[in-house]
Amino acid sequence: MLQLTAQQLEQLHHHALSCYPEECCGLLLGNDQGGSTQVSQIWSVENSWTEDFLAASSTEQLEGAPKAKTNASRRNRFAIAPIDFLRAQKFARSEKLNVVGIYHSHPNHPAVPSEYDRQIAWSQYSYLIMSVAEDDVTKTRSWKLAGDRQFLEESVTIVD
Repeated sequence: MLQLTAQQLEQLHHHALSCYPEECCGLLLGNDQGGSTQVSQIWSVENSWTEDFLAASSTEQLEGAPKAKTNASRRNRFAIAPIDFLRAQKFARSEKLNVVGIYHSHPNHPAVPSEYDRQIAWSQYSYLIMSVAEDDVTKTRSWKLAGDRQFLEESVTIVD
């Protein structure tokens, strides 16, 4: 279970709407508390995805081979720059928190992990995904990666 305050949920939704029609992204800072994860802070970052990021991270890209054509853009991909991740980890540590999750939006698509999301996921994090239409966040869901590299939905609870 992922626990957020109403204010944190509002902050997440605002970030998603402000980035539309591109994906927003960021980190969830908090602590695990015996089967549930309490989010203490939202760490918003810039979506650093580029086609060069895709080429550099692809294990199938061979030296000298032409780049594969893709319809990927910030409208359907996100990336968190390593320096942003390190800054969040350092800040979290100073506050006795951990990075407990990663969030992003899916403009005009369901709040369900894509194949790209699954490929880049780590099992220790919650993955909060927001489905965004032009002027509304229509659904917010969270997912955890299981041992078989498939996502299982976890509940999102609003707490005081």
